Amino acid sequence: MESFSLEQKLSELRELVEKMNQGVSNFDSQVALFQKGTSLIEECRKYLDQSEMKIQQLIDGKIKNDPTDF
Repeated sequence: MESFSLEQKLSELRELVEKMNQGVSNFDSQVALFQKGTSLIEECRKYLDQSEMKIQQLIDGKIKNDPTDF
């Protein structure tokens, strides 16, 4: 199973944006780049949502396990 790299996905997204800003001669190619970008954004969003949930669970666990920690 391949590990997820947020930095790699953001780098790919930056490259796509640069390509789109330079202009693509073919409409279908532009649409394909847009779809790929949308997919990368969704992958990043899911990763960040899962990370936020894990962090919240860690915080909640620490607070529940240590009542003196406010």
